[in-house]
Amino acid sequence: MNLPEEIKSFNERIRNAINGNHRPERRIWVTSLSYCLRRAALDIYLNAYNPSRHWEARIGSALHGWLAEVVGSAEFEVSVEYPIRDGWKLVGRADAVKGPYVLEFKFKGFEGNGEGIPRKNQDLEHAEPSREWVEQINAYMGMLGKEKGYIYIFDRNGLDFRVFPVEFDEGLFRRFLRRAERVIDAVEELESGKFPRWISTVGRKGWVCNRCPYRPICAEIDREELKVK
Repeated sequence: MNLPEEIKSFNERIRNAINGNHRPERRIWVTSLSYCLRRAALDIYLNAYNPSRHWEARIGSALHGWLAEVVGSAEFEVSVEYPIRDGWKLVGRADAVKGPYVLEFKFKGFEGNGEGIPRKNQDLEHAEPSREWVEQINAYMGMLGKEKGYIYIFDRNGLDFRVFPVEFDEGLFRRFLRRAERVIDAVEELESGKFPRWISTVGRKGWVCNRCPYRPICAEIDREELKVK
């Protein structure tokens, strides 16, 4: 029987599952590359990453749906993918695309003028996009071939908002793709029975590690690594 390639691939996955040769899906989510690359690799290996599972993502999707209903005139929740190598691809979901522009909507509940609170978290007037938001919208622009995007920061308490333009940065996109390559290497190590000791967080390590289910594993492995040194 002459079957389409998509059906052949689907059938092969079924056979692998029946034979106990399950291979994790060859996808890396954009949102996973702004934090811990080791966690991204473990999530892929264990088939544990689900970007829509978190409550904040669910609230975001509901608000995107509301915007789509009351504003319209744009594509919302746009799925994107970008081939990397060996069947791997970078995937994500841009909040919206309006003609030549990628749009990302971020909702923050500002904390007020408390002591020790960074200015960008005090109120909407002082808000600014985080590094993670900029590199993620930049990734979507690179994957979609767009040159400009806009980050909307909404005050979740009053739904007022500010808009920040973002120009596509080719160098930043290439660095983002190199992170994806490192995750692929780490997954391949896991599949061969090794633990990716050499890979770690991209940004705020304390915040990322404190919320991570793999923290006890990493702590033990890294402790053993220090003993060897």
